[in-house]
Amino acid sequence: MHIPYFIRKLVEQKKFCDKQTLLDINTFCSMLPGPSTTQTITALGFKLGGPRLAFLSLLAWLLPGALILTILTISPKFLGNSHLRFLPAMVSAFLCYAVISMSGLIQRGYLNYLIFLMVGILGFVVHTPWIFPIGIIGGAVISANFGNRKFVPNEKPFGPIRWANLTLYLSIFMIIGTVGLILNKNEKLMRIGKPVLLFENTYRMGSLAFGGGNSMAAMAVDQYANPKPHSPRHRMSLDELNIGFGLVQAMPGPNFNFAVYLNGIAMKNYGYNFPGQLLGCLIGLIGIFLPGTLLIFFAYPVWNRLKTYPIVQRSMDGIFAASVGFILSAALILNFYFWNSHPSPADYPWDYAIFAITLGALFSRKISSPILVIGTILAGVIIPL
Repeated sequence: MHIPYFIRKLVEQKKFCDKQTLLDINTFCSMLPGPSTTQTITALGFKLGGPRLAFLSLLAWLLPGALILTILTISPKFLGNSHLRFLPAMVSAFLCYAVISMSGLIQRGYLNYLIFLMVGILGFVVHTPWIFPIGIIGGAVISANFGNRKFVPNEKPFGPIRWANLTLYLSIFMIIGTVGLILNKNEKLMRIGKPVLLFENTYRMGSLAFGGGNSMAAMAVDQYANPKPHSPRHRMSLDELNIGFGLVQAMPGPNFNFAVYLNGIAMKNYGYNFPGQLLGCLIGLIGIFLPGTLLIFFAYPVWNRLKTYPIVQRSMDGIFAASVGFILSAALILNFYFWNSHPSPADYPWDYAIFAITLGALFSRKISSPILVIGTILAGVIIPL
């Protein structure tokens, strides 16, 4: 949903850049680990106003959803499953609309549409995080060798490559990993070490997750809802994790804000009081977005140099088609499980109604997404089970 919204708001209304520039930036961000839409906003800010505007754009994008999730996470009366039971119907409709909207942005040509369909079906059939880098690289190689995109020279001056950002990114990765390993082996230090371990896990997810929020969610299941009760990675039940993942779909901003919920609930289940839970939410916010931000500050000037090569420019159409293909995968997976669990309109009339209303409202563009989300949650509160 984010890219079509970015085009309407940033390109058509505000005219900060043209559509192709925005899509190329998103294509570049899809090749990096971390939250691609967040990195797109950050990179656009970097392009328009340097590091300061990039950082302000990042905060404006992620803080509203993160604050709402923090309030809900530390609330003693957290929303239950029954209140969120219609969210899958709403999210299924959102993803259907996203696929249709994004497929219209793919550069026209049989090759790009073939990449889109191949990656979408492959992502639906093969459930592994490795499918994300494989799909991106495959789309790039096919498009670079067989694509027909016209080369456009870049005559603008390049900014300096900020090697310090890459050094800081790698240093944090190694230091926090080493400290976490030491603390994990020493039971006497575990009370102090648990927040550090949470930061290490979150930073690692933000550094290795390709493919956006769905890829991160797959990693979170292993890191936070490990089925072994005595495992150090058993921090919450699978039901608690699923509630959070459903809830983050209803929040403004990036799905990577899921880490705010994960770490707040983990600290709550560790027995920490209000300040500790608040610290957990802060750990999630910083740990998940810091690596992607540092990578953008380092990699964007490098990208400005690389995209002057014709083969790199030709690869961008295939990378974007592959990225849209992963949205198709997510839509297929979620709708497959949703409709299998809701086979009859007679048994689930409200779910079918909310799906249809959401999809119709999105195509009409007359009702904003936040109103649809709030209405869906209110329906779960009002409508009896």
